[in-house]
Amino acid sequence: MGKHILEARNLVAGYDGNAIIKELDLTIPEGKISVIIGSNGCGKSTLLKTFCRLNKVMSGNIYLDNKPLSEYDSKEVSKIIGLMPQSPLVPEGITVYDLISRGRFPYRKWFKGMDTNDFKAIDEAMETMGIIELRDRAVDELSGGQRQRVWIALALAQQTDILFLDEPTTFLDISYQVDILDLLGELNRSKKTTIVMVLHDINLSVRYADYIFALKSGNLYAEGNPENVISEKLIKDVYGLDCTVITDPTSNKPMIVPIGRYHKE
Repeated sequence: MGKHILEARNLVAGYDGNAIIKELDLTIPEGKISVIIGSNGCGKSTLLKTFCRLNKVMSGNIYLDNKPLSEYDSKEVSKIIGLMPQSPLVPEGITVYDLISRGRFPYRKWFKGMDTNDFKAIDEAMETMGIIELRDRAVDELSGGQRQRVWIALALAQQTDILFLDEPTTFLDISYQVDILDLLGELNRSKKTTIVMVLHDINLSVRYADYIFALKSGNLYAEGNPENVISEKLIKDVYGLDCTVITDPTSNKPMIVPIGRYHKE
């Protein structure tokens, strides 16, 4: 996989003329796992969708290898940037294999079927996510954790250098959350895929992230390694939550312990 520089410069983005992301400068660390954190409505998903060209830029720009992202052909972008959206819709009755095969569309030529490279990419994606035995099952019959694996496999079959995931662990119980994040961590280490995620769980974000972007009201409040970013002050300023920061005994990274009103003396 190649190396790519993806960055936002003075970016303003939002919906219906309402700016949610405000004059933001941000560079995605290449080959790392980055997690975007922040309270509800701060612009996390808006930022992610704008990087993936699902949301229009109002001013400023996003650059891929120093060229405006808007100037790239759609198929060209699809070979570099992949996305697993939040709560994707499942086509009724579609099998796991058929859904994952859609990740090969950017490589298909007009009026031609899949070739050896396509079949290999699909098989590798299913193997990476541990879902080979599910290949002929209908996606809408699967459990939540299995579906998440299938959607990530779809993104992997696209074979992009950069992978965005919008809340990949939402609605999953803790064992499935850890399982999905472990698989993404292994993908990052083995393939050097640049991974950018939006996550709500701060402690899981810190445990798996090489780099943290903390948003507040559409602005970049802080960025950097978790050890240098996560603090009681940041959690109070970004989330309005009093907490104590301790060391995670498993990862040795910062871990927040919420205080809440009930336990205040």
